[in-house]
Amino acid sequence: MVAQKIHQRWLERVFYDMETAKAMLQTGRLIYAIFMCQQALEKCFKALLAYEDKEILPIHNLRRLAELAAVINQFDESTLMKLDFLSSYYINARYKEDLQQLSKGITEKVVQDFIKFSEGLITWLCQKMK
Repeated sequence: MVAQKIHQRWLERVFYDMETAKAMLQTGRLIYAIFMCQQALEKCFKALLAYEDKEILPIHNLRRLAELAAVINQFDESTLMKLDFLSSYYINARYKEDLQQLSKGITEKVVQDFIKFSEGLITWLCQKMK
């Protein structure tokens, strides 16, 4: 029962973060839209861990969280590459000082694709919590 409440709290934050990613896209804050996609997926993996009554470690690497949640073997190489990109963006968005360099290659289309990817993966992960 406690694990269920914990996983539901994580999921509330997942949906809040995805709405924030969309809001950041609308305002042109593309770096933070990508960052919020990473945050939403991190919290969704942690929700699955809580649902399965597994330990939630204070880590942010999405590939590692997928391993801990025992779902990594269900991902193709493209999905793993996207998870790795988002994981690297977590560190860069928080600590990199050169916003212009950080923004290089991040377009509205790229952000839209990552939002769509994140929403799809969140939906898939949520199915595992039913």
